[in-house]
Amino acid sequence: MTTPQSPTTDLTADTPPDLYPVFPSNDTLTLTALADGAPLVGATGTNVALDETSGLQNATATASPTGDADDNDILLTALPSTFATRLTALGAGTATDAALSGYTGAVGDTGSNAFTLNLAPGAINVDISFTDSLGAALNGLDSGLDTLDGIDILLYTDTNNNILLGRAGGPDGAIVFAAYIEETGSPLSGGKIWTVEYQPLKHPDANNPDDALNLLNKVFIGASQDLTFSLANAPSGQNLFLMFTKASPTVVDDGGVLRISDPTIIATGKDPADQSSGVNISTGDTINTSQAGGPTTFGTNSQMITEQEGIRFTFVTGARQDMTIPNLDQNEADVEANIDFTAMFNAKAANFDIVQLQSGKSAVVKISAFNTAVESGASFVNGYANDTSVAITNVRVINNATGLVIENSDGSVNDPSIVISFASGVATITGVKAGYQIEYTTAADHNRVLIENGAALDAKGNTHADFDIGGFTLRQASTTTAEIGSQMIFEDDGPTLAFGNLIGTGTQLAQQGYWNMGSGADGLDANGLDISLVNDQFTLVRPDNTTTTGTGTLVEQSPSPDGNGAYQFAGTLTGDFDNNAATADTTVHYTLSAYANGTYALDLEEGFRSTIVLSSADGSLAAGGPDPVRTLMIGSEDVVFFAANPLAPQTGDNSILTGIGLGAPDPTEAQLQTNPLPSFIGSSTMNVSTSGIGVANNNLEGNTTAGINAGDESFVINPETLLTSMKIFIDNSVQGYNPATEELYYTIYYDNGTTSGTPIKVQAADLHTETGGQKSFTVQWDGSHLIDAVQLTMGLGTVKIPVIQFIKETQSLANDIQLSFNATTTDKDGDTATSAFDANLFANDPSDQTFDFRLVGTAGERDAFNIDLSVAENQYQVTGFDAGPGQRDAVVLIGDAGATVQSIDNASNDSIVTIAETGGQLTTITLLGVDLLNTDIVMGSV
Repeated sequence: MTTPQSPTTDLTADTPPDLYPVFPSNDTLTLTALADGAPLVGATGTNVALDETSGLQNATATASPTGDADDNDILLTALPSTFATRLTALGAGTATDAALSGYTGAVGDTGSNAFTLNLAPGAINVDISFTDSLGAALNGLDSGLDTLDGIDILLYTDTNNNILLGRAGGPDGAIVFAAYIEETGSPLSGGKIWTVEYQPLKHPDANNPDDALNLLNKVFIGASQDLTFSLANAPSGQNLFLMFTKASPTVVDDGGVLRISDPTIIATGKDPADQSSGVNISTGDTINTSQAGGPTTFGTNSQMITEQEGIRFTFVTGARQDMTIPNLDQNEADVEANIDFTAMFNAKAANFDIVQLQSGKSAVVKISAFNTAVESGASFVNGYANDTSVAITNVRVINNATGLVIENSDGSVNDPSIVISFASGVATITGVKAGYQIEYTTAADHNRVLIENGAALDAKGNTHADFDIGGFTLRQASTTTAEIGSQMIFEDDGPTLAFGNLIGTGTQLAQQGYWNMGSGADGLDANGLDISLVNDQFTLVRPDNTTTTGTGTLVEQSPSPDGNGAYQFAGTLTGDFDNNAATADTTVHYTLSAYANGTYALDLEEGFRSTIVLSSADGSLAAGGPDPVRTLMIGSEDVVFFAANPLAPQTGDNSILTGIGLGAPDPTEAQLQTNPLPSFIGSSTMNVSTSGIGVANNNLEGNTTAGINAGDESFVINPETLLTSMKIFIDNSVQGYNPATEELYYTIYYDNGTTSGTPIKVQAADLHTETGGQKSFTVQWDGSHLIDAVQLTMGLGTVKIPVIQFIKETQSLANDIQLSFNATTTDKDGDTATSAFDANLFANDPSDQTFDFRLVGTAGERDAFNIDLSVAENQYQVTGFDAGPGQRDAVVLIGDAGATVQSIDNASNDSIVTIAETGGQLTTITLLGVDLLNTDIVMGSV
């Protein structure tokens, strides 16, 4: 903000500090002394500390650490209604935090005064406001604080001067914070300060997430009262001027000249004589006073102010004491050079009384406001010619007898006998009677006013009375300040970050851990979340517990975060995964995804699995037949084939699923080959050989009608083992298979009793070229449910199926894998939070006859133990499961969304958990030294 300038070149050289006077705002001159010697306003030292951290920070809510206990956060709902309503009207939005000076959060606590007042006896119209150091309303002063985007926050005193606004960049900028003075005491004795924040501030100390900022030497409390002026002992007679001030003014020595530092008023007639040019004062309008048994009043020329006459009042500071009433005598009041002052005093409001009207009449009062530069002494009268008009924006008429406003130009109060009009910023009031007080307000600062009898010279009737003026008052004209910005504190909020460990196996399924991140009030910077693999390496733990190191990478992907708020990373792991030094190190790919719901996923894309493939070509038929049901034995594996009714229902009573059974064990040939046969089994023989697997012969034939109908052939393949895929070969004899003219369908029966739905036609894109001119297609599990059986149906045409392969992927991790990660997040003003976490993946030890997997967690840290239900391995042991009041780990079930917890047995020192899978398999989890709760077991969601 531009500092107001002295009328001289060097203010400090030519004027004592007590006379630094020209202020450009409503209120303005800082008093340096009061009658009792005590300052009008003083800070108590009580802070209003607002912490940007989410939730309340005060002595009750956060008793420790000290840096939080000394904060003064309070609920937003507690804001004074005046403050809240005004902020709403300003479009401030919803605040994020609020604080109250001295508030501790204790029951019944209502905060403490941030400042106190020392009012003089009989003080009237005391005004408390936010000001700058000079007592002027704040109007764009740079607070020294910035938004997170680096925009300067500028300070403005609101039209309700008990409210301070911190706006981003300018007067129309977003409100970043606001403050409010709650006046206390009756009579008024002090005030509390409330603060609210709408967006976080940029705190420069990146090493301190509780970094505190304030408004030191930027914000002051200004206290003022209406300034009334004394005409006691004014010189009598017709005078060129009268110069008067308040009773008992403050006087300072200005280079041997005693001057008054308080505002002073100079009154002259409307058009006074230029006495300094040598003319007599009687050649122009004069000013005179009268007491007439009451208070002193102003008149002009013939005492009362008649039509088109008026009085000019000029507001100054630094007036010579000896030329100011009561020291001014009649002779001195006739000399223009004695109008001696040092600066102008600006105001926006004043009032005066209308007195001594002619009986039974009303008057017309005209008011014109002006602004002028300092034109002291002999230049004073001539200076009237170059004044700048200032518009009057509001006029109120008050009945002094009742103290009530009886007319207001804003229309809020109306008296039919009074009319207020405006023309070019000049106000005219008709219907004015004795005992009325007129108060006016200007759009901008003014320091001179002309009050005239506005009636026409030839006016007739009772509406143009002559009158006198009395009781001139400048509103809130004298202000004392106290520095308060240092007590208005804004504390930083840093981000938070916590990752838990992931404990699991080498499964190809995504495994789940937990994390949480708080961006804090500042929000995250552009980097968001960073995760790195520690030292770009990992550890392999061999079965004999020796270790070796592999290398790894982890790179953030784009976009990250994605549209769902998930942070995405991908990398590679290279090492001796097969625990065989003779073979080359292999590389596997993995992803790490941190989701907005508080879970994260580690996904080994290839997983650590082995594939078991059994072929029908290696089998032999069991004794019996030819029959509709045949059993093919491949080592220890039994595969039951049966001819199927192509129109039999897939599920329900007498369905294909009835012949397959749910999960394992499966119905045997003997159980299916009954007399009579079940309705879902066809009567034709089932042929199983390398010459072809078919119905009635070695082919699978459909009729000549498209689609599946009663004339089509169908059979079911039901292996004993649940599969991840089944590969069906098609021979090139009988012209192979042409999807354009033929229709071969398959239906998958899953281990949970569901199916793939409507039979699926094998398309050209499904076919793969094999040796010998053969083709093949592969039926895959859905990633959650293993294949229990497959039904093939020929709807149109003929194919020969010589071989079927039965494929199952199994866990095959030779070494435990230990991955260590570091996660970091940074907020917009540079504060960081970090979290280290591990992902430990355990191998299946074939020599362990008790457990398939032994999962080990870390005591005192949040662990998520992942149990893979998609594999045949079903015995798990868990060690290091935290179940205390401060930390409870989680058992995460993955691979079977339909699985249920059958039982939790806490009868012994350990918890024995039994999981019923949808395919019928039971998985047992033994947790050592724990009494597990139902809530400790969750279904994986990643």
